[in-house]
Amino acid sequence: MKPGLLLTFSVAANLVLAALLLRPAKVTQPATAPEVAHAPAPATPATPNTESPLQVVTNTLVRKITWEQVESPDYRQYIQNLRSIGCPDETIRDIILADVNKLYDSKRKQIRGASRKFEYWKAGNPLTALLGDSDALKQRRLLEEEKLKVLNDLGIQPDAMNQLMAAAGGNAMDAMFDFLPESKRIEVTKVMTEQQTKMAENMKDGAPDPEAIMTMQKDTEDALRATLTPEEFQDYQLRFSMTANMLRQQITGFDPSEEEFLKVFKIKEEFDRTYSIFGAGNETEAEQQKRSEAQTQLNNQIRESLGQERYADYERAQDYSYQQLYQIAKKAELPPTVANEVYGMKRAAENQANQIRSDVSLSQDQRSAALAAIRAETERSMQQSLGDKGWEQYNRPNNTWWLRTIAPNSANAPVPSSTVVHDSVIIAPTP
Repeated sequence: MKPGLLLTFSVAANLVLAALLLRPAKVTQPATAPEVAHAPAPATPATPNTESPLQVVTNTLVRKITWEQVESPDYRQYIQNLRSIGCPDETIRDIILADVNKLYDSKRKQIRGASRKFEYWKAGNPLTALLGDSDALKQRRLLEEEKLKVLNDLGIQPDAMNQLMAAAGGNAMDAMFDFLPESKRIEVTKVMTEQQTKMAENMKDGAPDPEAIMTMQKDTEDALRATLTPEEFQDYQLRFSMTANMLRQQITGFDPSEEEFLKVFKIKEEFDRTYSIFGAGNETEAEQQKRSEAQTQLNNQIRESLGQERYADYERAQDYSYQQLYQIAKKAELPPTVANEVYGMKRAAENQANQIRSDVSLSQDQRSAALAAIRAETERSMQQSLGDKGWEQYNRPNNTWWLRTIAPNSANAPVPSSTVVHDSVIIAPTP
């Protein structure tokens, strides 16, 4: 499996597993009133029945108990009231746990309202940004610890998920579902959990079946589309869909606005619906040709939507070598413009190398000397732009492989003095 495909599948699996973090605790909705015996309606005087001389008339008064009489703002009194009407301990636990969960859910919403918004249009994993909000994370952790203490003081054993959330600082994934009402979150969680079960079954024999994963992906989207409003479904896709997650991995250095992300997402979502990433590499020649043509049309649509200048930035961000440069410049505390500049040097060097290779007027020695000069000059320029710290991080085999394709032996050989480098144009010596 190609690295890109492996990464894609990993992302998909992780997102499905996220449903576990969103699974609500077991909740038993309290009845509006406990089931109790009610007094019969007053009897209407009956005409004596001569055929049945024996008559029994009851007039027993049964006190009606309402839920208002049972419920109490004091949880200890609440539990005592429930026991007084014969409520089983397991049901009491479910009722109190549901009530406490509801109370602390509202408190979590207050914290989330003041915390960082889920910025789905940012590169990478937006959930990481939420987790990195240290103040909100601390508040969530303290809130979960307080909730556990309340339950323990009442003698209510919390679910294992509650304990996990307390240790993790609360359910950070919950912020990703802030666009849905609670009732629909449960429905979405159910669908995601079902997908997880199907995926686990598909993988039980080892490698997943790409076609089966494509089918599951579409079935999940169809089920959610039927459950959510069009606006809610788009919000879900922007957070969890394969298209959105892949797009976030491909825009490092592009830094789109929310509007730009939405434009590209809508175009790519339609393409991915037909040409899933899971089908790539397992297609016939005719299918590959059809995908290639559709990809060209997709790129043209994105170019038209973004404009030529921004499309160039978008296209550059698709190059993994640029993403490496961008991250290295960031670690070296250099501005993004440095990554753009060095990437331009790379493209210029590769173009010059291609011109040298295609120049039939050069001898083999002249061609080798010119290519060595290109590599040497490019390395010097890159080192100057990146600085010692940036160059030390970049000058690694996995990053500089393209330099070796220009001149494999130039690193150990001096550039011939007769080869002149002038304004990024290599002039080889004449015979």
